[in-house]
Amino acid sequence: MEETKLFCPSCSQEKVEKIESIPTRLIQEYYAENGVDVGYLFENVENLDRYQCGECGLQFFRPVVLGDDRYYRSMQQGDWYYLEEKPEYDYVAKWIGAEDRVLDVGSGRGAFSRKIGSPFYQGLEFSQSAVELAAKEGVNVIPESVEDHARSHAGQYDVVCVFQVLEHVAHPKEFLEGCVACLKKGGKLAIAVPNSRSFLEWRRNYLNIPPHHQLLWSEKSLSKLAQLHDLQVLEIYKEKVTEIHRESFYSTLLLSLGDKILPGRISSVKGSQFGNRNGGTQEPSAQQGEKGLAHRAADLLKDCFRLIKLHRFFDGHTVTAIYQKK
Repeated sequence: MEETKLFCPSCSQEKVEKIESIPTRLIQEYYAENGVDVGYLFENVENLDRYQCGECGLQFFRPVVLGDDRYYRSMQQGDWYYLEEKPEYDYVAKWIGAEDRVLDVGSGRGAFSRKIGSPFYQGLEFSQSAVELAAKEGVNVIPESVEDHARSHAGQYDVVCVFQVLEHVAHPKEFLEGCVACLKKGGKLAIAVPNSRSFLEWRRNYLNIPPHHQLLWSEKSLSKLAQLHDLQVLEIYKEKVTEIHRESFYSTLLLSLGDKILPGRISSVKGSQFGNRNGGTQEPSAQQGEKGLAHRAADLLKDCFRLIKLHRFFDGHTVTAIYQKK
């Protein structure tokens, strides 16, 4: 049987390289430790392969394993999932005029609407619970895909915002075509995604792979989107480690150093991310003997890192791109 050719889901190029293969039993075990069953999503899938596009740099996984409504209902139990405050909200709000019509794709309960003075805000969100919460708060959010919305609202928006959504999308080309179609000529598209070239890649983070994240974006892959969708890049902003992610950064730094210097001594766990926004790493618990000593040494080293504010020198969780429709 002829092997099916792989193409980059963003730029459609065939020049892709396999980076690693991840046993799905490890993903299932990780979620089980956090009280979430994802085994049904991985039926007949033994390994997830991660690929990188040699043209645009996007990383993606095959086979495609998407989280369903049951999965996301489990994820939304934590108050970390839909945050009222995100640093990228403040950054993007600066690009929005007082009279701009704004479309927020994957809006959650519409928290971004409170950051802008726009007379017209429209949120799109599949989560029914988020739509209901938005309605209670008087925020305009409807359960509709951007592709469907574009068919009846082509060219109607000054700004389209996509916050922490594009990493979840299996078919980014069609999704972004819908976003661009909604824009007026000269309108702005704002995309904020986890920065795959930040501390998120220092250690395995099971919320940064399927069924949660499908795509891993970087400055390079975001820049390439301008050429693919007839846009102009106005700015790409890589935040430094923010206060929200500071403890996640230090924990990930310590654990990754431990993996290199004392493998198996600092922490043998995969790292629990639930309870911290977008994949923070849970503190390792002290154990007996040598491991307990290693943990105390790690805590001391982390205190030293905090003292010198090491986080100031590293790229943070999110990279945000601002485009203009030609």
